[in-house]
This record gives sequence, structure tokens and C-alpha cells, in this order.
Amino acid sequence: MKLLQDLPRNPRYSILLEPVWAIPGTIVLFYAPLYMKEAGLSDIEIGLINSVNLYFAFIFQLFAGSITNKLGRKRTTLIFDLVAWSIPMFIWAFSHNFWLFLIAYLLNATSKFVTVSFNCLIIEDVEEHKRSRVFGILNMIITAAGVLTPIADFGIVPTLASIYFVGGILMTAMFFIRNRYTDETEVGKELMGMHSQTRVLHSLASSLRLFGRSFYKRRLFPIILITVLSNLILQLNFFQVIFFKEQLKFDDRVISFIPVVTALTVMLLYLVIIPRLKKRSEEKYIGFSIILSTIGAVLFLLIPVGNIAMLFLTLIVLAAGNFILQTYRDSLLMNRLGTHEKADMFSAVQTVMTLTAIPSGYLTGLLYHHHPVLLFSVILALYVILMVIMLFLPDPQKHTQVIETYKNM
Repeated sequence: MKLLQDLPRNPRYSILLEPVWAIPGTIVLFYAPLYMKEAGLSDIEIGLINSVNLYFAFIFQLFAGSITNKLGRKRTTLIFDLVAWSIPMFIWAFSHNFWLFLIAYLLNATSKFVTVSFNCLIIEDVEEHKRSRVFGILNMIITAAGVLTPIADFGIVPTLASIYFVGGILMTAMFFIRNRYTDETEVGKELMGMHSQTRVLHSLASSLRLFGRSFYKRRLFPIILITVLSNLILQLNFFQVIFFKEQLKFDDRVISFIPVVTALTVMLLYLVIIPRLKKRSEEKYIGFSIILSTIGAVLFLLIPVGNIAMLFLTLIVLAAGNFILQTYRDSLLMNRLGTHEKADMFSAVQTVMTLTAIPSGYLTGLLYHHHPVLLFSVILALYVILMVIMLFLPDPQKHTQVIETYKNM
């Protein structure tokens, strides 16, 4: 609770309620590929559903910033949380063929509206230096929910179907409760007034122009690239759990403890290790996380069949790298965006992320079907590219020195 005392109302209540979404959400997202496999879907069908989901997510993402500015952060979050999670959770609970899964994933694609509105809702009223803490706590809660994944050890299909159904009820209740205890942000109120008569397409064009100008900003462009590519890696990892079972021959019980290892690593990192480290810039943390993740990707390719010790070592390295990267990447990106441009710019960044990820679903299925190791070699190559981009992140200390020199002239 001490971590939340000095935070405004929106992030405080959102953090307190996040476990209600995170517990069922983390479990079902982790087991989704196996759940579809058990339902009889092929690798290609699973990859196709993933690609269709990403394609529609791209369409929705185009309008996320303008809709968020027009309806407000609070209202947009409630409406599309219900559409993207409540309804699909109930459909997934009874899905037994390709078409039911496809419908549920199409509805889930509207979560792109929430990605923009929720991030603005919890961050806009928070001081810049506290934003990494908000993202860190939320990421830790979502990851920490993995300690409960062994409950799915009682059989993938019956357990997951029950969790989807009960999770749908819990999520729906949480969405209404969170809406009751959060307020529209000050920037959100201002932008709602400005955009009340603005057409959505006009607002979309403005946000894309803003994004286009970001390519010429040296302090913004590298972090946008890092955000886009790290999200692409996340999409390519969709078949990871199937790889563990089919190629590395780990049984369901070992697989059910994978999120537990990840969760314990993240909690230890955030609650014990990071508070004891010397305070450094967000850029430094991002650089360290990319190096750590690259090492993890190398270790991943070296895991011997059935070697649990090597599996868990690799998971610890990857969990630490990915957690630090997501926490400080998101915080740095939000801090670099202008006060009144956050929704439009964040939506534009998310649009590019989704656009690059669209072919990844089908491509992932093809690569895995052709040669599973090839897929994870591509992921390693992307981490190497991130290491190169990392070299172009501006040094904040030098930037501060330039400003001070300018002021003293």
C-alpha cells in the first residue's frame, strides 16, 4: 500500500483492481494456443486467427486516439473493455471450432481502443518521475498472476473453459467498479471539449501527421522503433508454449509452472533488487534489458530436450529482461510525448506496432510448421537489431548538460 500512497486516484484504484483482470487473463492468454490445439485447430488455423485478429486490431487502432479524445478516457475504457473482454471470454468458454474462436478474437481486437484510453487514464495526472512506478506495478501484477497457472494442471480444456466463464463474470464486475472509482483526466476533459464537434476521420489525419513528424525527432524515433520491434517479438512468441510441449518434450505439469517462475522472478526483481540499485535513467534500464533479453534468446535456442534446469534458467533471464524493457520503455515513451498529444501519438505508435505485427500471426504459424527452431532464431535476430537501435538512444545526461549550457549563455 505504501507504493500507492502518493499516487492520484486513477492509477491507485486501477492498480488495486488489476488483479481481478490479471488472474484469469494471464492464465487464459498463456494457455490459449494449447486450448485451441486441444479443440482441434491446426498450426496454420491458429496462425490465421492470430493474423486476422491483428489485422482488425490495426483497423481499430487507427481510430483509437480520435475516439479516446472524443468520448474521453474513462468512457472509452469501459465500453471497449466490455466488448473486447467480457463478451469474448464467454464465447471462448464454449468455443470448439475455428469460427467461434475467430469471432471471439475479432471482438478482442477492439482492445486496441483500451490500450490508448487506459494508458492515458492512469498516467496523465501522474508526475513524470512516478510513471515508471505505475507501469512497473501493473506489469508486476499481471506477471505475478502466473503463480496460479498450475491450477490448469487438471486438464487444459475443462479447466480453461471454466476459467474463461468465471473470468468473464469477474472482469465485467471489475470494469464497472473501476469506472465508478476513476475520474476523467484533466487533459481528457479539455480534449473532449475540443473534439466534441470534430469528425473522427479528421482527428485520425491529424494524429497520423503528428506521428509522421516524430520520425524527425532524434529523442523520440529510437524509442518508437524499440517499442514497435519489442511488440513484434511478443507476437512471434505466440507458439512458445507449444514449442515447450512438442519439441522440448516437457509435460503439462512442467509447463504449468513456467508462468510461476516468471512471476517469482518479476516480483523479486521489482520488490527487492531494483529498489537497491543505483538510480539510473530510463534509457540505461532499457539498454540493460535489451542485452539481458538477447542473452535469454540465445539460451532459449540451447535448451536441451527435457532439461528443466536449463528451461527455468532461460525463463528467469527472459522474464527479467522483458519486465524491465516493458516497464521503462512505456514510461519513457509516454514522457516523450506532448501533454495534449498523448492519445493521438500513442494511438499512432500502436497503429504502426499492429501494422508490423499483422503478418506475424500467419508467418509465425508457417515458420513453426516448417521448422520450429527457425521461428525462435528470427526472434534472436530481432533482439540483435534492438541492440543496434539502443546505441542511438540519446544520453539524457548529455541532453541535460546541453540545456544547462544554453541557459547559462
